[in-house]
Amino acid sequence: MQDHLARPYDLALAGSDFTRWDGPPHRSIVICSHPRSGSTLLGEAIHFAGGLGCPLEYLHRGFRPAIAERWGTSDVDSYVAALHRHRTGPNGVLSIKLFWQDLEAVAHERAPGRFPLPASRLPEETGPHEYRDLRALLDDILPNAAFVYLERQDRVRQAVSAIVATQTGQWRSVPGMGRQTPVGEPEYDYDRILGMIGFADYSHAHWRGFFAANGIEPYCLTYEELASEFERVVGALFARLGSASVPAPRRMQRQSNDRTEGMVLRFLREHAARTA
Repeated sequence: MQDHLARPYDLALAGSDFTRWDGPPHRSIVICSHPRSGSTLLGEAIHFAGGLGCPLEYLHRGFRPAIAERWGTSDVDSYVAALHRHRTGPNGVLSIKLFWQDLEAVAHERAPGRFPLPASRLPEETGPHEYRDLRALLDDILPNAAFVYLERQDRVRQAVSAIVATQTGQWRSVPGMGRQTPVGEPEYDYDRILGMIGFADYSHAHWRGFFAANGIEPYCLTYEELASEFERVVGALFARLGSASVPAPRRMQRQSNDRTEGMVLRFLREHAARTA
């Protein structure tokens, strides 16, 4: 029997599609980030402001397959066309949350002869011309982009959050949305936490290289300031994006608890002992 508590995320459903838009968007808002950095919290704030699109991880493997099936698309180009059609707002704004691995994946999918497999080229091995090639590809998908760079500074808590979400199947906490009962129990794993930290460092080094090579000065935010000063931080971002909206009350709830904090402290102690 289907778990009635595992209700799909409402912003990914047809009810959150906009009225049909013909052609590319006039403007794109791109939240450049990494998993477990508060991008959903920020994305919801942008969506509920109105007029700034509905940013989701449209190119991520967690969202794209179900959305592509609903839109009846079978390849990346038809999917991008449908993304423009259904997720560009009436004022011509399309917004998206984009992780580095998603950009790598869609680039390789579109042009495997030009772009390597995801996670196969280190930042220090990537030249400015390669980052410029990625920008050109991205401009085709997300034209006239305004870049927002969201980073979580506490890599350990970010990694623990990612592992717990993977093990429990609980990726976000929105009342009445998603899986309310876990599919498994979170288990501590030093090596996986360390690997997640390295993956975040890899992705953010690529983002910094991408910005530098393309002369982009993104609007920068951190998870820590977003979580602690939500109204001020979001309000300032709205002003930068040209919106006079006031941030709506946040509906997402914190997922960290004593158990996750215990994992964080255990990792810090073990890591200190191993590296002493």
